[in-house]
Amino acid sequence: MRLQRGRRARVVVIAALLTVCFLLLLGRAIDLAVLRGPEFARQAARQHHEELALVPHRGEIVDRNGDLLALSLDVPSIYVRPKELGDDRSRLADVGRALHVPMARLQPRIAREPFVWLKRQALPRELSSVIDLRVSGVGHLDEPRRVYPHGDLAAHVLGFVGMDAQGLSGLERRFDHEIRGEPVRFAVDRDARGREFMRGAFADQPTQGSRVELTLDEKIQAATERELAAGVANAKAVGGAAVVLDPTTGEVLALANVPTFNPNDRGDWGNPRHKDRIRNHAISDPYEPGSTFKAILAASALEDHVVTPTERFFCENGAYHVGKWTIHDSHPHGWLSFAEVVQFSSNIGASKVGDRLGRERYYAWLRRFGFGQRSGVELPDESPGILRDGKTWARIDVLTHSFGQGVSVTPVQMVAAYAAIANGGTLMRPYLVRRITAANGEVSLEREPEAVRRVISQHTAEVTTELLRRVVEEKGGTGSQARLDDFMVAGKTGTAQKVDARTHGYSAKRIGSFVGFVPADHPRAVILVLIDEPGTSSYGGVVAAPVFRNIAAATMALMHVQPTVRPATTPVGRRKLPVQAGRGKVVPAVDKNPPPAPAPHVELAAVPPVEGPVLEPGTPSFLGLSLREALTRAHADGWTVDVRGTGWVAEQSPPPGTPLVGDRRLALELRPDQPTARP
Repeated sequence: MRLQRGRRARVVVIAALLTVCFLLLLGRAIDLAVLRGPEFARQAARQHHEELALVPHRGEIVDRNGDLLALSLDVPSIYVRPKELGDDRSRLADVGRALHVPMARLQPRIAREPFVWLKRQALPRELSSVIDLRVSGVGHLDEPRRVYPHGDLAAHVLGFVGMDAQGLSGLERRFDHEIRGEPVRFAVDRDARGREFMRGAFADQPTQGSRVELTLDEKIQAATERELAAGVANAKAVGGAAVVLDPTTGEVLALANVPTFNPNDRGDWGNPRHKDRIRNHAISDPYEPGSTFKAILAASALEDHVVTPTERFFCENGAYHVGKWTIHDSHPHGWLSFAEVVQFSSNIGASKVGDRLGRERYYAWLRRFGFGQRSGVELPDESPGILRDGKTWARIDVLTHSFGQGVSVTPVQMVAAYAAIANGGTLMRPYLVRRITAANGEVSLEREPEAVRRVISQHTAEVTTELLRRVVEEKGGTGSQARLDDFMVAGKTGTAQKVDARTHGYSAKRIGSFVGFVPADHPRAVILVLIDEPGTSSYGGVVAAPVFRNIAAATMALMHVQPTVRPATTPVGRRKLPVQAGRGKVVPAVDKNPPPAPAPHVELAAVPPVEGPVLEPGTPSFLGLSLREALTRAHADGWTVDVRGTGWVAEQSPPPGTPLVGDRRLALELRPDQPTARP
């Protein structure tokens, strides 16, 4: 009996264990087949099926005259499929040398991944060398590369793109969806070895991105950048910004920053200073405007009838005590009319006018002029500036804001506010994009001038303009170095202390600026120049006004504006706009042989060093080609190109047929008139 009971117990235990094992297996099966089955099915599908995309060319970006500022060209990208290398695996080192790529860095990926890029956007001659090696598993495909034919011209406006043609900054980022177009996606299958094959043919081609037409003028932009860079260098400053605006429409004709960058040069991305170079200080970095803000005070006070131009103020002989504070003038003054307060830039006189306005009215006027809010220009990362609610202002805040201290603005805000004075009293929204046109010709965006609001009356605008004209044109005005011989200028100088980011107090560093418009009687351009931390003089009338003068002279000539003032003897150190007589009028002279502008440098790709003299065929002819055609041919042959001018290729160096030794460098001179002869 005991033996039977023991056997029965063992049978029960074994049966129980088998039941538990069965239940565990059943649970595992349910988990794999039911609960996690769909996810495993998706993983299996991903291993054997994949969706790829054909990426289209990004749309062109052109200036207001149709001159190309950005375009895309096809370039080869070289890859390896490690499973297909076979006996050629040892020859990968030869491929690396042909591509100038250290293979040791790629070996870990080659050991574990089925597909590895060896070099994206390689030179055509590098591709030719790789093809000659005939290494199994190494192939190539064409990818579009973004090219900026004028190098660093308008770099902060255009921005740049990443390796996969995604917009990363500037208008390339802001309108990335429109510019990049619509890719075509298609499915591919993989066999057990990871090789891809399409399930079927695809009928559609990717839709090219839209064409973006800007308000910028390429020639005015080039002149602005050139003069700003010279001004920053002459002042031994750390940087600067400049904006040129059409006051009647709000169109931005030029926007420049120093330092700048070349969007073609991806090799500079690792530079620690690259982040500062690509920052658009003209829209992203507020600064205290200093005495240029007195124009806004004047317009507001005149419109509110709290002051007249001839009313006199005692300027305390240079030191005005307000409670525990003391307001200083750079030069002591006694009694000054309000017109003289603006002309001689008296902080004390301005603060007394601001005191009359009071904090609520003055704050309301600053808001009406657009301060403390984004202007709406079509660039990412625009700052609204810093303008505290007027209800929080103490009396000293009203006084200091009257001469541009304690409030921060962006250059674009400032130039837009001056444009409201220049055009007769209307705040216009500044804009950069005129039109966006799809590849099929459909216009998806068309901008027209947009009036935000009327700020001041026509009469107040005219009186304020006269006050600003005296700053430049009358004896003793702080803006005398902005004067032009052939046009009347209205404007205001500014010198401001910079706030220390660590202590939040004022530092010894300064910003010198000048804002003005020309011609004063019929304004065609409002121009702002800002010089950051000048090392010579800190006064805007010394470091910024001469830069304004040079930009204004170039802009008036390029816009073909007829001079309104007959030329007189040019004082020493002043630049005179060339003139010629014509039917009793003075008109801009046309220099038949103008000096060439500095060549914008286009680095399409680095040219590898050549060991020893290598004789090449003669230089091909690029004469008569458009910019796109010339760049396409030059890049295909591995040239590094310098471009001057716009239009069609009229001259090239070296000339066609010249024997070549060493690396390939080509200079192309473009002119607007298309030649009749083409290569």
